[in-house]
Amino acid sequence: MWIFCCGMQRSGSTLQFQITAQLVEAAGLGKRVEWVKPELFGKLRKAHVTEPGWKVFKMHVCTEKMAKEFHRQNAMGIYVYRDLRDVMVSMMRKYDMAFDALLDRGFVDDCLLQYQRWTSLPRVLVSKYETMMADLASEVERIAAHLGIALGAEQYRQIATEHGIEQQRQRIEHAKNSSNLRRGVVDSVRFDPHTNLHTNHIHEGEIGGWKKALAHEQIARLEYKGGAWLRAHGYELSGGD
Repeated sequence: MWIFCCGMQRSGSTLQFQITAQLVEAAGLGKRVEWVKPELFGKLRKAHVTEPGWKVFKMHVCTEKMAKEFHRQNAMGIYVYRDLRDVMVSMMRKYDMAFDALLDRGFVDDCLLQYQRWTSLPRVLVSKYETMMADLASEVERIAAHLGIALGAEQYRQIATEHGIEQQRQRIEHAKNSSNLRRGVVDSVRFDPHTNLHTNHIHEGEIGGWKKALAHEQIARLEYKGGAWLRAHGYELSGGD
């Protein structure tokens, strides 16, 4: 069975992947599988088809072949979403992209499309970034329950502590000093294939940072495009409606 850690970009899906992989591996139920580009999932599936156990895989894009695994009852999903305005700011910083370039290439539209695709599938746990980061131990417990893995409260707290921001920064620094980094979607940005952390993965992680980082006109454009989704998920628009 495949376990897709498939959350919205820049919303904590890598954190969910690490937690999920640790839970699955510690329980002896399977292993993490190294990231590949979406169009290569078919080949990846064939490479692992004879292997027993669960395969934990991180992916943002939901392809037809991935969706088929859910409908065949051969997959579960772990999904997280975030305020689109914070997503936009985080993406701009990570890839050093201008607001206009990112918006014009359809980044927000794609976030919303992938949200709809993943969350409409069966057996997908959906989390909110802000809630997850406020109580990571509870998120660990939710993921474990979704997977049918039972641990104690202290174990949930310990796993959460192991995945705090400082611990993640240490993992990134360790990865930078290794020779095991891989090329990501953008060749200039490398990542650790074990943790899926990119070398520039973590910035402030601030909730509501868009209020300081974006101009009024930029906020208006984002809210025009994603306002209905923001309101539906409990995010107030800048105008207060």
